[in-house]
Amino acid sequence: MRIAMLIRRFNPAGGGTERDFAAAADCLSQAGHDVRIYAARCTATTPWHGMAVRRLPFAGLTRSLEAIGFGLLAARFARRDGSGLTLSFGRSVDSDLIRCEGGAHAAYLAAARQWESRAASAARAMSPYHIAQCRIEAAGFRSPKLRMVLAISRLVGDDLERRFAIPRCKIHTLYNGVDHQRFKPAPDARLRAEVRRHLGIDPSSPLVLFVGSGYARKGAGQLIQAWPMLRGNPHLAVAGEDRAVGFYRRMARRLRVDDRVAFLGRRNDIAQLVAAADVVALPSLFEAFGNVVLEGMAAGKPVLTSARCGAAEVLPPPMQPYIVQDPMNPAEIAQRLQALLAAPAELGAILRAAAQPFTWQRYGARLVELIERAAR
Repeated sequence: MRIAMLIRRFNPAGGGTERDFAAAADCLSQAGHDVRIYAARCTATTPWHGMAVRRLPFAGLTRSLEAIGFGLLAARFARRDGSGLTLSFGRSVDSDLIRCEGGAHAAYLAAARQWESRAASAARAMSPYHIAQCRIEAAGFRSPKLRMVLAISRLVGDDLERRFAIPRCKIHTLYNGVDHQRFKPAPDARLRAEVRRHLGIDPSSPLVLFVGSGYARKGAGQLIQAWPMLRGNPHLAVAGEDRAVGFYRRMARRLRVDDRVAFLGRRNDIAQLVAAADVVALPSLFEAFGNVVLEGMAAGKPVLTSARCGAAEVLPPPMQPYIVQDPMNPAEIAQRLQALLAAPAELGAILRAAAQPFTWQRYGARLVELIERAAR
């Protein structure tokens, strides 16, 4: 079957949605389907992994016009080219299937009021780009052509059902996989010592790792505010980029914890950092899934996350007491994190075992099954 995969921006070396899109395309191609990729912006060569890549004529437009052009016309271009099924990883109208990885854009805008000023929220609400995204999204989820929604978590699926009145029978939860060869426990203590030496901290100091870009949404501010409340002199390493990193550096200085909070910027050694950390922290205020939670589990690391993070659904029962219920509350974050830092070592093996079923192979098999069900 010829399947058109739609994404507004495609960079196979990127992270998040682009990485998962590439994994899905490979899975469907390896299952014998004729996969064609349609993107407004694309850094991939064509063909890519044997799949044709078509660049849609919207890249030179403004961000708003690019979103509108892609949203309204991508599925139409694909059908005109003879595709039997369209699978969209972006906001588009009249796709047969939608893979919703980041949650509803309308839900994000509502959640952003927690960390944005009133002026910023008002400006965002009046932005032509965000208005277009919300309208295209609503039209896509309410389209009579929509056969199936592949939600990255139950958290996302439940919100889509309520927000757009999508029949529950059309919504299927499809969790991402994790690379178990890349994310795994450190073979010995040398990596732990080497990372601490590189960061300039005592080899015996506990290390908490935060990974992500978009610090405000992912709860970095509340995590840093929790730091003065922690006992035992733990250190925090913040990996990832944010335009407001200066704000968070000043916050750490104001709280007098800047000697225990390191901002690492963009890193290519995340797997090594995860393996060397004592706890992985992602106390997000809004998170459709949060791949780093699964990556931490695969490495056998206790993970601090929140009830507003879709990946909390895959945590094993012994981890439930550690889930932050109110990520806006630094005191609760400090309490849960302190407990995790003192958790028994056996918890790591439990987490590692819980992560084992989440492979990209299983993801691919389930994706193919759902695609073929939708085709029927």
